[in-house]
Amino acid sequence: MSTDNRKVIRDSKTFWQLDGESFLGVATIPEPPKAGVATTVRLTHSNSYGPVSGTELFVRLGNPDKPTDQNDLDSASDWIPAGLVEELVTVDDVEMLRSEAKEPFEDETLWEATYDAQLLMPAGRCSIEIKITSQDQELMRSMVLSDWDFTVR
Repeated sequence: MSTDNRKVIRDSKTFWQLDGESFLGVATIPEPPKAGVATTVRLTHSNSYGPVSGTELFVRLGNPDKPTDQNDLDSASDWIPAGLVEELVTVDDVEMLRSEAKEPFEDETLWEATYDAQLLMPAGRCSIEIKITSQDQELMRSMVLSDWDFTVR
């Protein structure tokens, strides 16, 4: 697979540093989102030490005036699961699909997992909220990120 067709988000204007040396970069397609048009919300979870397992990502339209609390994982019922679309690792300075790599990895291995979900964006001030759930609480805690605000035209 050519690296030109990669889905990974690396140079995002919006990103978060997460627990355990993880980062989350995000983007919308189209950028900027358009009102009434299906928008792909693309999320790339990366970690410089290696794959992070047991993590799930969800998105929803939030209310920029009443953001969901970071620890409130359960009050909203409209979370949309983000599906894995690409998982990359960099082994010996070569980027490849994780499925093509030989595991277990001996050294620190850059891992990047990209997920997509679809939202229909309304016109006006909007917020996309992201819920991260983790089965490995030592590496990463579950939380809601609710500070991705913008205006949709």
